[in-house]
Amino acid sequence: MLVLPLLVLVAVTVSPTTQAFADDANIEQMIENAKTSADYQAISDYYAKQAAEAKQQLDWHEGLYKTYKQNPRMSTMQMHCHRLIRIYKDQYKEDSVMASQYADMAKSAK
Repeated sequence: MLVLPLLVLVAVTVSPTTQAFADDANIEQMIENAKTSADYQAISDYYAKQAAEAKQQLDWHEGLYKTYKQNPRMSTMQMHCHRLIRIYKDQYKEDSVMASQYADMAKSAK
């Protein structure tokens, strides 16, 4: 009697979805072909995810920077983290702006 629950589980996991999904492999195509609110929201979600990843890297490198700053022998690593902090701050800012703009487009799309 395990067959029926297994069939239901398979049916649920392979049923088609209508929600759009953007990732690194298809983001350019998604942007080029976006027409619906779901399309724009998927792009917004992609950029929000990119921003969250940049923020995580930013926070991690800020912590490392403080650690390296306490050890004079680690000045090279301190400079490395300082450069990455600037890069991830910029990336976080830009990706957040893009996520916001696409979210606005999603709200106004049909």
